[in-house]
Formats: sequence, C-alpha cells, structure tokens
Amino acid sequence: MNEKVNKVLYIALSLLLAVLFWLFVDNEQGSRTSETFYRVPIEFVGAEDVLPSRGLMLVQDEDVTIDLELSGPRLLITSLKKEDIRVQVNLTGITAVGTYPCSFDVLFPDEVDSSKISREWASRSTVTVEVTELYTKTVPVEIAISGEASEGYIYMAERLTIDPASLTVSRQEEDVSKVTSARVSVDLTGATSSISREFDYQLLDADGQEVDKEGLIVSDNQIQIDAPVYLIKTLNLTVKFKDSPGSRLEDVDWKLSTNTIEVAGEAASLENKEDIVLGEINLAALLSDTEMELDVTLPAGTVNLSGFTTVTLSIDFNDDLTTKALSVSNISAVGLSEGQSFDRLTSSVDVVIRGPAEEVEAVTAEDIRVVVDLTEYTSDGTYYVPAIVFVDGYENVGAIGPCSVACKIKS
Repeated sequence: MNEKVNKVLYIALSLLLAVLFWLFVDNEQGSRTSETFYRVPIEFVGAEDVLPSRGLMLVQDEDVTIDLELSGPRLLITSLKKEDIRVQVNLTGITAVGTYPCSFDVLFPDEVDSSKISREWASRSTVTVEVTELYTKTVPVEIAISGEASEGYIYMAERLTIDPASLTVSRQEEDVSKVTSARVSVDLTGATSSISREFDYQLLDADGQEVDKEGLIVSDNQIQIDAPVYLIKTLNLTVKFKDSPGSRLEDVDWKLSTNTIEVAGEAASLENKEDIVLGEINLAALLSDTEMELDVTLPAGTVNLSGFTTVTLSIDFNDDLTTKALSVSNISAVGLSEGQSFDRLTSSVDVVIRGPAEEVEAVTAEDIRVVVDLTEYTSDGTYYVPAIVFVDGYENVGAIGPCSVACKIKS
C-alpha cells in the first residue's frame, strides 16, 4: 500500500515540476506574443505647471489617445492591462508659442520588466502639440448671503472676511474674457455661531449667469469664508466704590445716565458675562457732590450695538454730612529701613474731615494722625510723599481729599 502511495506522489511531483519548468522556459525563452491596446490616454508633463509659469498654455483636444501594439513573453503580455500603460509627452522644454511634433515615452509599473516589452506599432509616430499664449484675468469674489440667523443672533456683515478676495482665471482669451466674478453662496438659516470654512464657488459672466469652469485654470479651488454670527446680549453697567469713614457708600446717592448697554459677540465669550464694571471710585477723594464721565470698556471681541461710549456718573452726598478743615502737626513715618532717619520738612498739613455734623464738630487736631509710609523709599533724599490720615475715636468721621508731606530721609 505504501509503495502505491509513494508512486502516486512521485508522479504528481514530477508533473508539477515539468509544468513549472515549461512555464519558466515559455516566459523567458519560449514563444512571444503581441497585443494591441486601444485609446491609451496621453499625459502631458509640464502642461499644468511649467507652461503656465512661462505664460503659455497647451491647446489640445479633450481626449488625446494613442493605439499601441506591444510584444513580449506571452505570460507578461497577457497579464498586461491598458491601465498599466502610461504614455507621456514632456513639454518642459517648450519656451515659446508654436506647434511642435513631440516624441512620447511608454512607461510601465515598477513591477513590470519593461526591458522584455517591445513596441511593435503605434497609431502615431509623434504627438503634435500647439502651445499658445496664456491669457490671465483677475476677478473679484462676491458673497451671496441667504437666510437669517436664529432669534437673538446677528450677522456682522462688516466683519466678513474672504480669503482670497479675488481669483486668477487663465486660459485662452475667448474663454476667460466672459468671466467677470466668482460667487460664494452662504446660508445663515438658523445659525447660532460664526461660520468659518472653505466653500466652493461659481464663476459668473456679466449677466450673472454661471460660466463652466471646465478647462479653465483657476488660482484656487475653494474660498475660505469667515462669516461672524454673534450673540446679542444686554449687559448691566455698574461701578465699584471704595469707601471709608465719612465716605461710606450708604452716605451717598449715585446713579448712571444709563444702566445697560446692548452688545454682540461670540456666544462663548458672552454666555457667562452679565456686567461691565466702569471703574472703581474712591469716595474719600471726592470733596463734594460731583459728576464724571466714565468710559465703557467692552469685553474683548464684542461690538457696541447701543452706540454710546461713555456714561455719566452722578454722586450726591447726604445732607446730614458736614466737613471741617483742621491744621494737623501730628506727622509720623513707618517703613523706614534699619539705620534710616526721617526728618519732616512739612510742619503741619491742612486736613479736611467729613462725617455726621455732631461728630465732626467734636473732632480736634489732636484726634488726627498723619502717617507717611516710606517702605518703598530706600535711598537717601528729599521726597514729597502721599500720606494716610487717621481720625481716632470717631468711627463715622474720615479725612477726604489728597494729603502729602515733604520729608528728608538720611542714613
């Protein structure tokens, strides 16, 4: 039984080796065959880049092909497909307008041994090309807006950006001259945020009719559009106050000429924004009732829809407050460095205090201290330094207005 099995295996292996050997000999040294490939497309190297850079263009039929008869080892030729064959005409050597007969090259994929393939016949011996002057025209990009943003949002047309803002169209003059503009259509229907992306476009003639782009050389394939769609929001206007004895916030009546402003901005930057602080007012710096103009500083990137840029702040002190001026000689210093001494050049300062009338009347100069902080003055010299005024024993009375002292620091 084993002998029969071995004999069968031996016969099968011998047949397989014989077939493989025959295929090898047939492919390498045996019979050759030929096949005709019809309508193989011709590629023109340099037509899309080199010629336009020289102000030239290739004039050709839409479908330029060639028929080829190729021969070679039968196994190689029968496995070859038309898609594997590339026919190229090199135009990079052309530098002027004219008609040129050009040779062509037949190329195959890297895995195909082209040295075993012969060109037996071709439907043309050369490829005649016509090169003419490239006509170029610059046309503007126009935006066609349609639809409306969602309720509570606004399209900021003046902030629209287009990149590029114009296109260069090239081809023969009769093809290019009819193009007058490019149009991008942007639909804002239901938008709740800015639109920023690349769009396709249409080329238009003078009557607004679309021009077929086929065959035209255009500088850009798409247009980058940034169309701002902003959230509309009403923000409160407010002021911060720094108060002190005699200048408490509850001692004043204040109001703004307007309390709100309408703005527009990116939803992400405004959704958590409720107020605009116009500034901080030190009430002790005000000697009497006053009005002042405060600038409205908008959050970054927002637009003022209301139009006004300043607001009037009115401050009125209560009638039960009174003021009194005192000459104070109790002047001292803090913050001296080790080894430094303080000599005051100002012997006394006039201090104005404010508070309830009965308390102000009771305050004397002996109740007031003028303190100079010299922490930042590390070098010897003569200085005119702001001072802090303390009114001791009267929690509702405080100094108002500026106070400074001339002094000398020595080591």
